[in-house]
Amino acid sequence: MKSRTITFISVFVGIFLFGVSMVMIGSVLPLLKTRLGLTDIVAGELFSILPLGLLIGSVYFGPVSDKYGYRWVLATASLFLAIGFVGIGHSMSLWLLRVCILFFGIGGGVINGASSALISDLSSDDKKIANLNLLGVFFGLGALSMPIVLSMFSESFYITVINIVALVSVLVMLLFLSISYPIAVEKEKISLKLIHRFFKNKVFLIICFFLFFQSAFEAIMNNWSVSYFTEHLQVSQKQALTALSFLVLGMTTMRAFSGGVFRKLSSKHLLLMAFSFLSVGAFCLYIQQPWSYYLNIFGLFLIGAGLSPGFPVMLGVVGNMYKEISGTAFSFAMLVALSGNMIINYAAGTLIEIYGERSFIYVIIAQIAAMIALYIFIRKDNKSFS
Repeated sequence: MKSRTITFISVFVGIFLFGVSMVMIGSVLPLLKTRLGLTDIVAGELFSILPLGLLIGSVYFGPVSDKYGYRWVLATASLFLAIGFVGIGHSMSLWLLRVCILFFGIGGGVINGASSALISDLSSDDKKIANLNLLGVFFGLGALSMPIVLSMFSESFYITVINIVALVSVLVMLLFLSISYPIAVEKEKISLKLIHRFFKNKVFLIICFFLFFQSAFEAIMNNWSVSYFTEHLQVSQKQALTALSFLVLGMTTMRAFSGGVFRKLSSKHLLLMAFSFLSVGAFCLYIQQPWSYYLNIFGLFLIGAGLSPGFPVMLGVVGNMYKEISGTAFSFAMLVALSGNMIINYAAGTLIEIYGERSFIYVIIAQIAAMIALYIFIRKDNKSFS
């Protein structure tokens, strides 16, 4: 098997693990609330620690991988994920849980960003977005697997599942240490002058702020959907986990189509389709009736499908803008994106604590409006969306 193919497969395995990690806290939130007596505000704080770690990891990976390569960057990140999984499964102290979630976030941020940058480096210009969508499929499969697996067991078996995932993280670390990294792109020397270069590019900055809301949107859906279903829609924990799996199924299905059937569809049409799915999905999720559970699930599926193209499309554009410094450019974009994740997650937790779980849906509507407005500005100035 060619070394490039082995590298692709290894990266897909790593991003699968990242997908598992991103829904882990939301999936076991009721268990954490019971074990540690958490309020919604404290839970929102935990959700904000995760993107803080993601932010640190995202800032770290770009310059380091551009200068030294991807091997140790990805291997260390996998070890950090293992530490995070163990902490979530076993911490009896809120302080220790916070530290482990920070490690969890750092590892996830590195794997997410470095995997995207590596796929961009390995792909030709015309295949970047499609391959990034394929990467997103494996992220989705990882995120989809966790709520499905947990819904098959009682809460007493959750810790066993988490321990197994921690062990898999260690095995993935060994995989990243053993493979080769055949990068064809010649990297530019990294310096602080690049920051000025980024700030001069208006389209790049607007893309970053689009990802600010995209990242936050994905996070609040992963983190608060289960609580919204159990506490506002009054369904069981098992039904809520099943509903969450449809969110991820929608995202995974759309990314699979984007990397296959829709491979030749323009970025413009992918995003217009996405905004339609998001709007209809939010409407379905808004309805609360005794008969509406399956409609609400369908709404989550549509929202997942609508969220799917955002990162692959925008990072594909960024990868083509900055081929010689793709890691650093992705780091900058992820820094802005994860700032939104952190800020809006905390704001969502505060709103839910004060006004109740119903406010979750209004946060969703505000996110959709912001993303559509930013897309209009991006489309005016970038030929990729013409």
